[in-house]
Amino acid sequence: MGKFQVLVGAALFSLSTLLQAQPTSIKVAPAEFENHAKLVVASGVVRPISEQTLSFKAPGIVKTVAVKQGERVKKGQLLAQLELEEMNAQVAKAQAILTDAKRQLARLTALEGSQLTSDERIRQIKTSVDVAQSDLRIARFNRKYANIHAPADGRILSRHIETHELVGSGQPAYVFADEQKGWSVNMSVADVDVVMLNIGDEAIIELDAYPGEQFRARIHEIAGRAHNRTQTFEVDLIIQTDRRLYSGLIAHTEITPSLQTHVAKIPMSALIQAKGHEAELYVINEKGHAQLKTIQLAYVDANFAYIKTGINQGEQVVIEGGSFITNGEDIAIVNR
Repeated sequence: MGKFQVLVGAALFSLSTLLQAQPTSIKVAPAEFENHAKLVVASGVVRPISEQTLSFKAPGIVKTVAVKQGERVKKGQLLAQLELEEMNAQVAKAQAILTDAKRQLARLTALEGSQLTSDERIRQIKTSVDVAQSDLRIARFNRKYANIHAPADGRILSRHIETHELVGSGQPAYVFADEQKGWSVNMSVADVDVVMLNIGDEAIIELDAYPGEQFRARIHEIAGRAHNRTQTFEVDLIIQTDRRLYSGLIAHTEITPSLQTHVAKIPMSALIQAKGHEAELYVINEKGHAQLKTIQLAYVDANFAYIKTGINQGEQVVIEGGSFITNGEDIAIVNR
């Protein structure tokens, strides 16, 4: 019995030794450097390219509210109006003062050169005429802008006034969208991404409101400074679509920057360890031995790492099985 155990043990020892002598099986791929653009992925909201806040020029009491929130309107259509009684009185008052000033000027001009008037008095009356004319223009201007009209064909996004309400000068009455100028996506981008973007860069957009559909877009504006609170940069993209859109729809974007980097693309499984932009991986040298190398990463995504320096074009990179080998080990390559 004891002899049998020794034989079995010897057999097991020989088998273990044989297995240890077998090279480690891995998978490799050649490093291929090419120009590549890192996708900038971000979410944002749909907004009209032209979004305007419409207000009354002068304070007053709202007489008419002609349209509702969400309603489509035509250019020149009346949207709201103030009570005009006070403004009509102001116009009439300014007109009367101007008429009287002109009458006085005509009378004094007729007496010019006589002892009944003076050049100084005539200059004073001329000034009074000029002031009265300005007051009349102001009164007429305020009366004109006691009405709010649609500046273009579009949609009322929100309404902020009611009839009989006292409103101040410049107080928002409506938020209006000129739909003829199209729609944009406003989103926030980190500093490491915004430096790669340029006006005109193309993007693909997906909207939660239209699942499964993709829309083309391009960058229209890039903020020149970061937001004070978030320290991100606002980017606006113009959407190319005839679909019906609404302000506030959620958009998910993938921007392809025109600025590209010369990198080698490898699977994330090739990395043995990484810290910041520095990582380690194995390559196979000319002798068939594993060689641990330190590389510099340009960036990574969910599935791939993009190498800037540390390996050479065509070098065989271990993309599977690297965690089971050691530096200098003999390697048997198995490509699947």
